[in-house]
Amino acid sequence: MEQTKLPKISKQQAKYELWRRGELSWKMHSVQKELHNLYKNSGENQIMVWLLSRQTGKSFCLALLACMECVTKPNAIVKLLTDTKVHAQTIFEPLFREILEDCPEDIKPEYNKSSYIYYFPNGSQIQLAGSDGGHAERLRGQKSTLVLIDEAGFCDKLKYNVLSILLPTTTHTGGRIIMASTPPEDPEHEFLDFIEKAEMEETLIKKTVFDNPLLSKEQIDTIISRFPLGINDPQFRREYMCEILRSEEKSVFPELNEEKMQRIVGEWDKPVFFNSYVGMDLGFDDFTAVIFLYYDFMKDKIVVEDEIVIEGKNLKLDEFGQTILDKEKQLWTNPLTNELIAPDVRCSDINKIVTNEIARHTGYKVYFGVPKGKFDEKGSSTNKLRVLLANEKVIINPRCKTLIRHLKNVQWKKRTSNNTKLEFKRSIDDGHYDTVDALIYAVNSISYTKNPYPAGYNVNMQNLYVYDKDSFEARNGNYQTNNIQVLKKLFNRK
Repeated sequence: MEQTKLPKISKQQAKYELWRRGELSWKMHSVQKELHNLYKNSGENQIMVWLLSRQTGKSFCLALLACMECVTKPNAIVKLLTDTKVHAQTIFEPLFREILEDCPEDIKPEYNKSSYIYYFPNGSQIQLAGSDGGHAERLRGQKSTLVLIDEAGFCDKLKYNVLSILLPTTTHTGGRIIMASTPPEDPEHEFLDFIEKAEMEETLIKKTVFDNPLLSKEQIDTIISRFPLGINDPQFRREYMCEILRSEEKSVFPELNEEKMQRIVGEWDKPVFFNSYVGMDLGFDDFTAVIFLYYDFMKDKIVVEDEIVIEGKNLKLDEFGQTILDKEKQLWTNPLTNELIAPDVRCSDINKIVTNEIARHTGYKVYFGVPKGKFDEKGSSTNKLRVLLANEKVIINPRCKTLIRHLKNVQWKKRTSNNTKLEFKRSIDDGHYDTVDALIYAVNSISYTKNPYPAGYNVNMQNLYVYDKDSFEARNGNYQTNNIQVLKKLFNRK
């Protein structure tokens, strides 16, 4: 079949045609194109959070999105908020001049310096404002189809500006909000709440300096050399690696930077013998969290295998105990004998009425006792977990998504002058970081001196270290049959 030949056109004509179609992705580099595609395909996600390294071209990308929205949608209103009124002038006015340089005159907007508004011939507008000095109020009212926030981590009154001024303008249009920034310098900035919520919803987008297609390896090395501590410099890790620097005073686990989390979060080969533990933190207004872990005696590691997190109002006691039992069977059924290895301890913050109901509905197969330590010693029990995490004695399976997020983000609640009780601050998911409490209960109940290996166990066979059946057979198929028989004899009943 003969292909239709396109007429020859000049580059200028091609640019004009693309402009009229509102297709400006040809001005974007690869990361900006990826962000543009994420925006187009974001569906129901109304607030998008982009953590972007310095020199990624985020402001240019936002300005392009604003132009594309206004060209393709008559009477559209795009609201663009940045950190200061001055930056709205010194950063975005030059960017829009650059972008609009090759725009056809008949669709090119006019800029009103006094109102900070670009007026397009089709009735669309780009409205600019800084967050300082209450200038964000100029963005109040008028329905918007797109809201862009640049340097969100440095904007004043971010929650108020987003929730009270900007978000209501999208109610009837289905408009979306993009918040783009490097992480804030202030470890208590409100942008951190939006980052945590995006993490919870698994929508957070992060691009580091190593993702930047505009920088060569030599240029990145030059950037790193400017920092006194090089790649380990906190300022470099914040601005170019998009790491959140936690407050030493407020953060419960300040040791858990991203590098540490990468080392402690991962899969772990389960040994043949272990002692397992279950910790639970009950919540009815908040969340009920259950943590399942075991202690690897030979490797001296606490391995967190799984979690159950249920919103308080959805907790059904007649089903909950069986849910816990099913999880224990899934995790701790011996692949050789098909026998459930029951946990050594199940412990919970005690509400005896609730725990008795859980036990009763399972025929008393699932019973929770009191965790070791005193409930009013939250500081000391938490510090014990801090030390274990800092020394990488705890391994967390990646499936424990809520626990991982809670450990990274949990902060101490600010205490009033007449309140000496230590409490966790309320989390973005309206819990009190309940998985952390559940983990603390379970860890405090571990018997580190209890040897799970039976007498006569052949230490030379410790490389038979995988517990689940598939891995056991796959990784140990080369051992002679008599070695397997030795293992099986360990479970023979008299």
